[in-house]
Amino acid sequence: MALIGLILGGVYGVANGTMQLGKSMSEARVAETRITNFVNQWRDYLETMPPGIQLTAGAEKVSRGSSGNLFILGGHMPFVWDRRLKLADAVEFGLVRNPGAKDLDLVVRHLKKPLQARSPEQFDTLAELPILEGLKQMQWQFYEPVKKKWFTSWDPAKRPQPPLFMKLRFSFTADPREHEYTFWIANDLSQVTAPPQ
Repeated sequence: MALIGLILGGVYGVANGTMQLGKSMSEARVAETRITNFVNQWRDYLETMPPGIQLTAGAEKVSRGSSGNLFILGGHMPFVWDRRLKLADAVEFGLVRNPGAKDLDLVVRHLKKPLQARSPEQFDTLAELPILEGLKQMQWQFYEPVKKKWFTSWDPAKRPQPPLFMKLRFSFTADPREHEYTFWIANDLSQVTAPPQ
């Protein structure tokens, strides 16, 4: 009887371990798919920027692990889940600290300028959605092609032309890996002049 109990316990242990491994692999695949989709959305957005956008980043006081908010005025809207959001005037990516936790969420806010705005900076939030949750850090950098330098903040008053590249670095609290991606910002095509005919 003890031998049967020992065999059944061993079979249960192997089955339980297999199920836990399968669950862990499934969660890892879902996490990788989310990151891949997130990066592809960023790439599609930044590499199809029209001329005349205004980019601002890191203008406010930031929390630990964050580069501050990224604000883009003009152009088409990324991460649109409702067709009304395509009418937004600006988009803002902000890091919000979770209450009672040490991690951050990256949220996207679609903004609309009110008809009777009192200042150029006044916008109403149409919608807000978290797109990455449980972040340990999220930082962006911007490459300025004239000075050939990377900056952690971007002020359109000092540098009205958007950057040539944007580097995005992030990691999650539950995952020790660090993710880093560099994106080309297509807005630099506005500087190219057509050849004379």
